[in-house]
Amino acid sequence: MSPDGKDPRKREPLRSRLLIAALCVLLGFAIVAQVRHTQEDQFSSLRQDDLVRLLDEVTQRNEDLADEGEQLRRDRSALLSGSDARALAEDYAILQGILAGTEPVEGPGVVVTVRDVDGDVTAQIMVHMLEELRNAGAESVELSGQRLTASSAFEDSSLGVMVDGVLISSPYEWRAIGNAQTLAVALDIPGGALAGFRNVGATLDLQERDLVQITAIRTPQEPRFATPVPEGG
Repeated sequence: MSPDGKDPRKREPLRSRLLIAALCVLLGFAIVAQVRHTQEDQFSSLRQDDLVRLLDEVTQRNEDLADEGEQLRRDRSALLSGSDARALAEDYAILQGILAGTEPVEGPGVVVTVRDVDGDVTAQIMVHMLEELRNAGAESVELSGQRLTASSAFEDSSLGVMVDGVLISSPYEWRAIGNAQTLAVALDIPGGALAGFRNVGATLDLQERDLVQITAIRTPQEPRFATPVPEGG
């Protein structure tokens, strides 16, 4: 027994527990400190000059990427709009070429051969034929190697029928591109265009074809009087 009347053997376990608790606390502090150290910014060991330089590089890179992204968006928009504009311009040019007769074309349609042995076919009968073809939806028409357009004109002469100033002779060959069946029906109705040829003794051969080629083209003339309206005018 100790002078204070307590058993020393009971103090030892208490001291041991206190010492172990203290060691645990210290170990906990050490672990926390280590975790905090490992979680610190990985650039904390760099010098200030290095940090400034790195920050400038990152900032510049972000600006470059932002500029590149904006440029790519502008390029995409330009390509899309440019592609649409080019496609529209190409389609418009093709349409104008067909209407003006400046481009060779092909497609389904009809071929009508007219044999006028006595020379009784007149310009008026030819006009009627062209009108019937247009009314039936013909998109392109050729007559004996001459491309017919909105400005085409027929004329009777002492030598025969002239179209756009060119003399044509029998047998006349009409080529028209459009719905073949519609064209054939429209031409052969009673009192129609083909009837006008028959009435003067001409003989006819009408063929519906899946492919009709029109190779004759016209050279457009410069307008003498008409000019485009100015923008805003």
